[in-house]
Amino acid sequence: MTRDSGGQGILFAAAGSSCPEAQATFDRIGRQAAVRFPGIGVRWAFTSSGVRRKLDQQGRHRADPSEALSTMQAEGFTSVAVTSLHLSDGMEYGELSATVDSFRNGKGSLTKVTLGPALMADENIWRRVVSSVLEALSARQGHEAVILVAHGSLDPRAVATLAGAIAVCRQVDPALFLGMILGSPSQKDILEECRVAGVRKVWLVPCLVAVGLSVQDVIMGSGEESWKSCFERAGITCVPVFKGLGDYDGIVDVWMNQSRRLLEVLSKPLSE
Repeated sequence: MTRDSGGQGILFAAAGSSCPEAQATFDRIGRQAAVRFPGIGVRWAFTSSGVRRKLDQQGRHRADPSEALSTMQAEGFTSVAVTSLHLSDGMEYGELSATVDSFRNGKGSLTKVTLGPALMADENIWRRVVSSVLEALSARQGHEAVILVAHGSLDPRAVATLAGAIAVCRQVDPALFLGMILGSPSQKDILEECRVAGVRKVWLVPCLVAVGLSVQDVIMGSGEESWKSCFERAGITCVPVFKGLGDYDGIVDVWMNQSRRLLEVLSKPLSE
């Protein structure tokens, strides 16, 4: 840790991925943070227990948020900006928020901890995310649909957030659909919407931070139940986009701007 930061640090908290290829995206985000915030220590935490378990089995341990913050406290950090890379404020984000609160209210040296919002929880931020994706699809024709495929959630709070995100997508572009691997609208729901709308070609875009196993198998895979296979069976041409959200410069900028705002909050006296 560099001491000229005054004890400040950034903790990027993501669901994570056990896919080795996904690590390149996380590394890219980390490099951007190092450039944007010289002298500020940058650390990572994965919130998915399933992902962490698989990584441990591979000998690639990743800290959960509590472990990461405890380690940062032991290293001498006194204030940490926790930048969430989650899409919605579901179960894992809720657990992350509870962890941040426990440190904020604790008695250790890490007395100033603040947490940024999930991407879909802020309408203005989500509009910037959607715009960044659409701007990158330079070869897309106006009549072609774009399908963002997110992990989804059954958590009541997240379901409401996802519904709001779907509404924003339609406001930005009527041919932009947001579907869920878990929950609704499901693959079947989105396929039916495309059929009704007479869609003949779709751009299939992962709405996940990095291209991991979900993208390779569930969304773009060659198996019969993948999103790509189901749409092609229905006679709809698919253009798969193998990019995670962390591979778009505009979306990385969103996270960097969030980190900057959180650091500014941490710099204010506690009495303010």
